Amino acid sequence: MNRQPPSDLTIAEAINLYLRRKRPDWNGGTERTYRRNLGVFEDYAEEEDLETVDDLTRWTISGFTDYLLEQDYSRVTVAGRQKTVRTWLKYLESQGVLDLGLHLAVEPLKTTDEEETSDQQLKPEDARTLIEFYRSSASWRGTRRHAVLEVFWHVGCRQAGLRALDLGDYDAEKGVLKFRNRPESGTRLKRGNGHERNVQLSEQPRRVLDLYIARERIDKRDEHGREPLFTSNHGRPVDSTVRGWMYLATQPCMATECPHEKRRPNCSWVPRDQAGKCPSTRPPHAIRRGSITWQRNLGFDEETVAKRVAATPQTIRRYYDVPDYADELERRRDETKEIDIEEHLHPTDLDDADDEEDSE
Repeated sequence: MNRQPPSDLTIAEAINLYLRRKRPDWNGGTERTYRRNLGVFEDYAEEEDLETVDDLTRWTISGFTDYLLEQDYSRVTVAGRQKTVRTWLKYLESQGVLDLGLHLAVEPLKTTDEEETSDQQLKPEDARTLIEFYRSSASWRGTRRHAVLEVFWHVGCRQAGLRALDLGDYDAEKGVLKFRNRPESGTRLKRGNGHERNVQLSEQPRRVLDLYIARERIDKRDEHGREPLFTSNHGRPVDSTVRGWMYLATQPCMATECPHEKRRPNCSWVPRDQAGKCPSTRPPHAIRRGSITWQRNLGFDEETVAKRVAATPQTIRRYYDVPDYADELERRRDETKEIDIEEHLHPTDLDDADDEEDSE
């Protein structure tokens, strides 16, 4: 049978054709990112009256970059959406739906390392202030938001890793958290089995976690019959729920005066559904970034931190470890504070000095 590519395939159908393939290395976050980025292309196509794949030419596709730049996105966001659309177009080319080379009409925007690396993080001094408040508060100690903040900060794990934890993944006697990949029941770690690991908790975070389990944890199972360690009223929390917990947990006015000259009783950012609008609250990824920087400041080498947080040393250097100048100096102070010309002569310098003495 001579099967011809459908030239009347709509752009929305072509996007769904791509998303339905669901490669094994895609996790839920990857699929959501692709769907969101391709949805922006759908918006562009609608604005330009592009209905089917037959309307996609180098000229019409090239206008997508200008459309993105007009939306006031950051350069990193523009580059990410360009990358997704190029990948989608390549897929359609590989299936014979589009002519080869059409993806080249999307010219990737170049970004610098500084642009690719967001400097947003929960700073160690802010984390210390918040955690000290929760630990000393009779009403807030051991609450869900406190326990989750302790785990995020002291482990530096990803949001997906925290969601994947079951009650049985916490060994209370040894204080060990076991991160396991279970894609068949809805909790895939970012790199699958490669990100499985055991992580040791110190005494104080363990006490908080024990208190949360004994007093605060909602006894719920998820749709697969598993018992999540951190539960919502509906079972295992979704990503947006965990982010909401952390926006609430990192409100600075919980522990100190508001840095934005507002008063907590009448601040519009205090309610659960508005907490993310506060300039000082932080999502899980920013807490992870701050934790990794803090762990490096404590003196742990990149390899140790990388194994603990499930990343590579190269990724930590490029994206996560962002010390300020003072912390960066402290890391190398012991190695460099005794540098002196008389104490660090090169062997050849000593030989030259001896030769001069002999010549005299």
